[in-house]
Amino acid sequence: MKVFEADESFRGELNQFYRELGYHSGWSRSERAFIATNDDEIVGSVKVEVVNGFSVLRGMYVAKGYQGNGCGTEFLKHIEPILNETISYCMPFSHLGKFYGQIGFQPVNPDSFPEYLAQRYRGYEEKGFQIIAMRREQAI
Repeated sequence: MKVFEADESFRGELNQFYRELGYHSGWSRSERAFIATNDDEIVGSVKVEVVNGFSVLRGMYVAKGYQGNGCGTEFLKHIEPILNETISYCMPFSHLGKFYGQIGFQPVNPDSFPEYLAQRYRGYEEKGFQIIAMRREQAI
């Protein structure tokens, strides 16, 4: 398995991967995407969006057959240097708080999010998603 930053040539395949896993959002032009491949097939992805001087970790998905074998942790290790550059936020499923805590994300009140993220968080809750608000400090 290889983890690396995707370039434009992976856009269609990555968006297809997200659709197949039921993720609501594809890879936007404002995000950097990182993928894991096995035999040239995408088996995982995560995106980092930098907005107004902070980062938002989005869309971390790992194919079922690769969950629980370190793929997600490998993603975290790969993107941690990028997240070190700014304050970072994420809104993972509630059961993943400890996982994201591995690299310093801490649960916070979603009202402490920048306003557009707080609105996004409330929208996810209204749709029934069981999520938590998390923040990670910039590394000094």
